[in-house]
Amino acid sequence: MAAISFENVRKSFGAVEVLKDVSLNIADGEFLTLLGPSGCGKSTLLRIVAGLERNDSGSITIGSRRVDALPARDRDIAMVFQSYALYPHMTVAENIGLPLTMRRMNAWQRLPGLGALLPGTRAARKSVDQDVAEAAAALDIGALLQRKPSQLSGGQKQRVALGRAMVRHPAAFLLDEPLSNLDAKLRVQMRAELTELQRRLGATMIYVTHDQSEAMTMSDRVAVMLAGKLQQVAPPRQLYDDPETLAVAEFVGSPKINVLPVEGGFHAVRPEAMEVVAADAPGAIAGRIRLVEHLGSESLVHVEVPDVPLPLIARLEAMSARDPKRGETVGLRPLPGRVLKFDAAGRRVRD
Repeated sequence: MAAISFENVRKSFGAVEVLKDVSLNIADGEFLTLLGPSGCGKSTLLRIVAGLERNDSGSITIGSRRVDALPARDRDIAMVFQSYALYPHMTVAENIGLPLTMRRMNAWQRLPGLGALLPGTRAARKSVDQDVAEAAAALDIGALLQRKPSQLSGGQKQRVALGRAMVRHPAAFLLDEPLSNLDAKLRVQMRAELTELQRRLGATMIYVTHDQSEAMTMSDRVAVMLAGKLQQVAPPRQLYDDPETLAVAEFVGSPKINVLPVEGGFHAVRPEAMEVVAADAPGAIAGRIRLVEHLGSESLVHVEVPDVPLPLIARLEAMSARDPKRGETVGLRPLPGRVLKFDAAGRRVRD
């Protein structure tokens, strides 16, 4: 595996600047997620690492090699796409082994029938089959090796795509929204499996997603990208508890952080740091309950407050003594020490 670094990377498509002076260091064996909304530049950055796009300026280093001028095939990178990119006419074993077949066997040896008679073909095929079997065993798809992609579920196709990447033992894995085509239950399962696989392999992984749950549960660090710029790079808990900008604070977290305009800037409070109290309680912000969402283990109380554009939200545990009702007038009060302060430009202000 290898470390990866970007230094002052820029990329434009026509007049649109997609990446704006991106610098980032990813450690050998690190699981780093690029998190951001559609169009923020995260997939473009991944494609530049893979060699599928060229950066306009700046540099990319993989291990000790600067790779800006290297074609994709020479970068020792494996990429897993959202669409899986499996060949429908090939079996699972053939799909997983394809990179090795192309690398270890020449064009004549790959010919059906005749190729099997040529010197070295049998030994090369045996080595490919052994490596395919090892990757399939690691992903628990050994029983599927003779099936075609049309006979697989979404989760099984995802494992095959991962197996095809694993079998090459690349310097790094690049994963572009790999779970977005799966249903919610399977996404949760595959998140855990991917994380465990990465830890077991000690692999360097760059993972692109717009899904905060994926980013926050899987990553060693998360890099938040907005409008082509890296906003903050930090471990998930630090990103949530200690955002550097209001933009990051608003993007990370669901439901969204509460933002209160104040003189000279903004105060922000996470919904779980808001308590519901009497409207006239000391330090309370009075308002009317617009909506109560009962989610089983918790309830989200949406409160309309004068001069605040959006309702403020308080997250209550299901066992809370309070049972707020729509239309009720209540007070919201931030818990001590849980208010984040930002200046008028959205930069963090620390006491």
